[in-house]
Amino acid sequence: MIRKLKPVSLSILFAAVLLLGAHWTLARSASVPVTSTSLSADTCPTQRATAAQQRAWRGGQCQGQRPITASGAYTAFLPLINRNYPILEEFRGLWITRFDWTRFGYTVTTADLDTIVDHAASAHFNALLFQVRGTADAYYASTLEPWAARLTGSTTKTLGTDPGFDPLAYLITQAHHSGLQVHAYINIFPTWLCGFGVPPTGTVPLHPFWTLSYSTTWSAWRAHDQSGSPQSIATCSDYLWATPALSLTRDHIVAVAADIVNRYEVDGIHLDLIRYPGSTYSFDPYTRQAYSDALQISPTLTITDWRPVFQRVQIDTIVQQIYSATTALKPKLLVSAAVWPNYVSGYHSYYQDSKGWLAKGIIDANMPMLYSSDIITDLSAWITRTQSFVDDSSGRYVFPGISTDYTDVNQIISRIDAARSLGAWGVALFSYGDLNTYDYWDDLANGPFAVTATVPQPAWKP
Repeated sequence: MIRKLKPVSLSILFAAVLLLGAHWTLARSASVPVTSTSLSADTCPTQRATAAQQRAWRGGQCQGQRPITASGAYTAFLPLINRNYPILEEFRGLWITRFDWTRFGYTVTTADLDTIVDHAASAHFNALLFQVRGTADAYYASTLEPWAARLTGSTTKTLGTDPGFDPLAYLITQAHHSGLQVHAYINIFPTWLCGFGVPPTGTVPLHPFWTLSYSTTWSAWRAHDQSGSPQSIATCSDYLWATPALSLTRDHIVAVAADIVNRYEVDGIHLDLIRYPGSTYSFDPYTRQAYSDALQISPTLTITDWRPVFQRVQIDTIVQQIYSATTALKPKLLVSAAVWPNYVSGYHSYYQDSKGWLAKGIIDANMPMLYSSDIITDLSAWITRTQSFVDDSSGRYVFPGISTDYTDVNQIISRIDAARSLGAWGVALFSYGDLNTYDYWDDLANGPFAVTATVPQPAWKP
């Protein structure tokens, strides 16, 4: 057979053999995990490892944990044999807010969710942060809160109206079929909208605005300003916030999170607005009573010194409660939170000790919202903020948030590259709406997400 080939055919065959050998050599070398010279297998980092140790470990061979390795499998590629891409562990999250998939005057359909899944899968995301709770309402078939009005086209009038299907259940089925995880994204303390009057009273289940009002007083459950005045529906700026100091509120929210995990095959619970509304809140009756009780023990204690510590404890408590309740149901569940982009500001002005949650082991991952106006166009500042969160991750995950509202996709790509260089285990993009407007799906699939990745599995999980 070979003797019948023309000289040019022999040349082509010879070149093919050489190229085949080169591919084989590359594949064999790529299938050998890179070994860290600074961290041996018997000094693997624990969940309290520093960011530097984590970065060193990601190239090492720690038993019981998950270093990045390359596949030794081979697949047909054109007429030759080529190796698979390395199998990476990297969280590639996409926030899908309720504003991204619902709008006034429109009833949501399953086709809307199909489009979201198709886009995310095509760009090689692996996790959808899908909002299912906005202002104590439900974008799924809840047993504790009424159907959200936005699902059926209004702001408030259709609160409690069944949209005809369960968006969360449907999305989970479609997403899992496409290899995407689904993390149920819930707003924590916002309890109603500002400027729209009270919610309807006849919903089943009854809206928490009313259950809280009936269980306490008309406004005792709300966040109060420095003068002791409760937030007003007519004058508040965005949301009417429930005070974190009321155990009834915390217990209800924990029950909501546990109900979702118990009844749906979600891969994670994602917490947003898990903080106080600002530094001037809250001076509600429950906080003031707690201060009065503290004075019985320390009569010289000032409320200025006492209140910030107390309020951070209230936020820590609900994080702990949600984590315990949900992971008891599903031990492998990933519990995460969207956290204030400037840790110091979040700590002092919103009473959110996000780094402390990681150190205490009461959350699995923080996603700093690094798409705020002060750093959105400043890559250097974005890197500095990310580095701070990664360095203080206490061996757990930090997935920095990246804005999708850029006219140049390279702004997104440069931040993905920076996160990898800094040792982050993944990123989260905010949000679906802008990404779809700019149509960056192919840019991600052919660029930083060209190699598909699996969601990292926490070493501290069973």
